[in-house]
Amino acid sequence: MTEITLREIRTPAEMDEAVDLQKIYWGEDMGALVPAHMLLAIVNHGGHVPAAFDGDRMVGLLIGFLGADRDAVTADKLLSRCMLVMSKRMVVLPEYRSYNIGTRLKLAQREFALTYQIPLVTWTFDPVLARNAYLNLHKLGAVGQKYAVSYFGSDSAYAMLSDDRLVANWWVAHSHAVIHAEGRAPSLSQATLLTGQTLNETTLYDDLLRPGHTNTPVGEPLLLEIPMDYPTLEKRDAGLARAWRDHLRECFTTAFEAGYLATDFMREGDKTYYVFTRDDGTFDFS
Repeated sequence: MTEITLREIRTPAEMDEAVDLQKIYWGEDMGALVPAHMLLAIVNHGGHVPAAFDGDRMVGLLIGFLGADRDAVTADKLLSRCMLVMSKRMVVLPEYRSYNIGTRLKLAQREFALTYQIPLVTWTFDPVLARNAYLNLHKLGAVGQKYAVSYFGSDSAYAMLSDDRLVANWWVAHSHAVIHAEGRAPSLSQATLLTGQTLNETTLYDDLLRPGHTNTPVGEPLLLEIPMDYPTLEKRDAGLARAWRDHLRECFTTAFEAGYLATDFMREGDKTYYVFTRDDGTFDFS
């Protein structure tokens, strides 16, 4: 393997390769893929599509297009004041997932946003996946600010799109994002467990973590435990996996309604936790 390099893709041939790369995860159904003609439109009109290469082979891809937060637009706040990069999709070949490619692609997108003075990069992810949560909230410094119930619709034709999503907002110039993206954020550990408040009760039975009662949010940091390896849990017990999704919906909506944001994610031994702190009002369009 040669050194992994990153660059933006621009040619029709590269767009065709990007479509093939998406199929690794999303399958052959073109309805689930971002097609080549759309990728060309994105890169030719202000979007950002960086890719990772091992020699001449494309091994990773991140798709981002320009947009705006329509909910933030008011009579005295023009659309241009609420510009953002919508980070739509990231794909890395399975055999390359231990090479930090996903982090590098995201950081390249942050540099793009900073260069053009775009304050926010946003995306959604499945909140039950601890590995994704650790990348998004701890390594990058994004903040979970909204919980989207049945984000793609409850009757989605694609099973992987049929559940809830956590909206990750990456305020790229905010001090929170800076210290995390630069690797200067402190690693949360046992001390956080001792001082933090518990949002949910869990039990371990038959080597499987099981959700219990959702507590009233009090104090901070607030800790929400989730399974460390949800895909394996789902294979062993589909009913328990469904129960975890329902439980997380309740926990996230409870915390957000009480004025908290998901501002970090921690791993301690064989346990994983979302970390919530109170919304201080700085993660927003000013």
